Amino acid sequence: MHTLVRRSIPVLLVIGLPFFFVGGPGFYSARSRVHLWDLGHILYFGLFTLWLTGLASDWQAALSRGRRLALLVLLPFVAGLIIECLQFAVNGRRPGMDDLFRNTLGILLVLVFQCWPLQESRQRLCLGVLRAASLVLLCCALWPLFRSVRDEDRAWREFPVLADFESKGELSRWYHANQLRQEKGIVRHGSCSARVQLSTARISGVTLLHFPHDWHGYRWLRFSVYNPLNGPLELNCRLDDSRHRRTHGPYSDRFNTQLVLRPGWNDLAIDLEEAEKAPKGRRMDMSHIAGFSLFVVQQKAPLALFLDHVHLN
Repeated sequence: MHTLVRRSIPVLLVIGLPFFFVGGPGFYSARSRVHLWDLGHILYFGLFTLWLTGLASDWQAALSRGRRLALLVLLPFVAGLIIECLQFAVNGRRPGMDDLFRNTLGILLVLVFQCWPLQESRQRLCLGVLRAASLVLLCCALWPLFRSVRDEDRAWREFPVLADFESKGELSRWYHANQLRQEKGIVRHGSCSARVQLSTARISGVTLLHFPHDWHGYRWLRFSVYNPLNGPLELNCRLDDSRHRRTHGPYSDRFNTQLVLRPGWNDLAIDLEEAEKAPKGRRMDMSHIAGFSLFVVQQKAPLALFLDHVHLN
């Protein structure tokens, strides 16, 4: 390892350590930014393991092969566990298996690609298998970033359509995405809608979080909802801007309305000029809309609605 690189790695590790406890994208940040930040675990523990390989090389005469392996594998893995536990103590974050997977992947990548040349054909074969497996795992770790970038690009290209559910990737734009499922049988526009599963909780619904946030210049928010019941259903709608989310403003600081759904398809529209005037004592920032929510209150039985063609005009 080049001397300058070797001396730089401890500095980078020290600089990077605080970022496990402070900073980083928030709950409402773009999905691509969150996934890119998560990949920092691979980079950090890869650098940590690379630095340890240099130490193991220096101490080769004093350490047995087993102790060198323990140094290169167990030490960074235990360090990752300690960091996860400290995150819980500092900011209440629970230790995450995904983070431990990325930590371990960073360790593995350095070990299999920095391994000294092997002479026996069987050893070379094993090393080749490990390298191939580590690359497959790296692709798995990169997949969420690729998927989010692809959907964010699609969202920008299709705007002012916010969600038409023609691709499954659109479901990840919503909070409580596990309550959404692509539906091809009950459709209002295109070939797919979204089945929205609602529970008997006090409040049950979904929120659109990831979309182009500048709605300035648009007059209507339109969407279609299918009510499978034989009678009317009350559906609540909420719209808020980034200021409301940032300050955790009260109920009166956002737009709230209640819509009555008749059986079957309902083509609904929200007047964005009314929404802009809704916050008490100020105007909603239509260039920084943060979220659009649809929910029901205290249903007596589980219910599935169908949502389609959420768009502006």
